[in-house]
Amino acid sequence: MSSASHQHSEHSEVQHQPPGKPKHFLRNPLYLVLAVLLATGWGIWTHWPVILMTSIHWQKELINQLSELLYAAQQDPGSVRLLLEISFLYGIFHSLGPGHGKVVVSTYLATHQTKIRIGLIIPVVAAFIQALTAIILVTLFIYLLHTTMHQLNATVQYFFHASAIGVILIGFYLAGRSVMAYRRQSRLHTHDHDHDHDHDHDHDHDHDHDHDHGHHCSCGHHHVVSADAINQASGMKEYLALIFSIGVRPCTGALLVLFFAHLANVYWLGIVSCILMAAGTAITTTHIALLTVSGKKIVSFYTRGSGAGFRYTGLIFKILAGCVLILFGLILLNQGTFGMSPVFGK
Repeated sequence: MSSASHQHSEHSEVQHQPPGKPKHFLRNPLYLVLAVLLATGWGIWTHWPVILMTSIHWQKELINQLSELLYAAQQDPGSVRLLLEISFLYGIFHSLGPGHGKVVVSTYLATHQTKIRIGLIIPVVAAFIQALTAIILVTLFIYLLHTTMHQLNATVQYFFHASAIGVILIGFYLAGRSVMAYRRQSRLHTHDHDHDHDHDHDHDHDHDHDHDHGHHCSCGHHHVVSADAINQASGMKEYLALIFSIGVRPCTGALLVLFFAHLANVYWLGIVSCILMAAGTAITTTHIALLTVSGKKIVSFYTRGSGAGFRYTGLIFKILAGCVLILFGLILLNQGTFGMSPVFGK
């Protein structure tokens, strides 16, 4: 009898042993994804100066073509269609280059639980607010205040600084909130360990006395705000802050196109061009946001149920994301004093 029970216990221990680790780390797709991301990040980091200068040169050439088409549109109506097509393509390819909007949105979406629909709405709204900011600025300064482009350029610099400060504040907010959540979760985890000993008393008493202690009253109002409502309100504030930090910084290409359209006496065409640029930018940034959210879901799928080692991974990544935004905002704040173009800064 004892021999049979001993064999049964040994058999149970064998059955409850955790599965062994893969023989090779490459068998786990998560490591492949991380390896590709690290290699891509390293490649971008090492070649960043070349990428930046190439992007600036390429955008300068496109702006020159757009300015020529604006002047040609006065005599050649066929140039209008070509101008609008290039404006749309400029928005698509311009947003593939270095830009603060993609960094802010991607960093946030990669480290926070966000629905795909919200992740697609944020870059679209931000792109069109950028265009609207450019249109309002140029219209206000040139047609209402009758100022020069030098004065407009100096004012645009304040908007650039406001955008950078907004990114920094978002970074501090996300990092600070994540640090507090990390400390709170650590205390709860320690508290659970301290009180998980010898408290399992088998009381067979029935404590269900049918008392209604719910938070209801006859006035019809909810006196206790649900956690979902609080999270939704907090999320909405974060979304608006993200949109503001991106949209308050007008696209330099849109500003220059509006300026050249003013000189060519086809300002309305410059406004249409800006809107098409925003549409092209929105297409690219939404695809980047979709890739970010999809990549996060893949990583979450392969790390679920990974044990205590991944207990605080999400919070740690949120803290790092906040630090990245702070650093990026400082870079934006000190990247130069040219405003929308070095030409108008002289």
